[in-house]
Amino acid sequence: MLIAEFRINSPLFRAALERTPGVTISVEEHYVAPEGIRMLLWAAGASGEQFRTALEADPTVADLKRLAEAPSRTMYRITTSDEGEASTTYREWFDLDIIPVDITATVEGWTGRLRFPNREALAQYRAALRNRGLKFHLQSLYRETGHANGTTASLTPNQREALITAYESGYFDVPRGASQPDVAAQLDIASQSVSERLRRGTKTLVETTLLDE
Repeated sequence: MLIAEFRINSPLFRAALERTPGVTISVEEHYVAPEGIRMLLWAAGASGEQFRTALEADPTVADLKRLAEAPSRTMYRITTSDEGEASTTYREWFDLDIIPVDITATVEGWTGRLRFPNREALAQYRAALRNRGLKFHLQSLYRETGHANGTTASLTPNQREALITAYESGYFDVPRGASQPDVAAQLDIASQSVSERLRRGTKTLVETTLLDE
């Protein structure tokens, strides 16, 4: 698989970030809910109340909930508005089997790393963004060597944690010793997020251990 390091000019949360220019967002999870695309993210660099107020006024946000407080950061669950969904690339990730490795955003824009199954998927992704008026700046591209570095290196930390928790709780046993909601409760995340982490993690393990390059 290919790892692309990138920068993108998405307007998602741009208004909120411009009102709180010291904030850095780290995306923890994406998933589709009946209300729209939901994101779990950490915000650091400003008081939780200050950034919350900025998010409430952001046109790309339809709903938000503060989930957790830490000494230097706050976790939010955000549901995007129609304008916000048009600013995300989540559906392209899903359609093209793209796996986010790490995604961050500041007032300067969005940066991070994405895992692509092949160059064709990368080309299709860039074309999709271009058609929507979003500029994708590729900063580096390299091939991931999962066999040489160990297959767990191909997993994101969240996927690894979900797989290990599911295994230890008996989710993979026959008969099954734990349900998906049970695993979600242990990880303190939504059941949909568990499903996505397990599916993507399992897919990565199959590709890096059972299939030839």
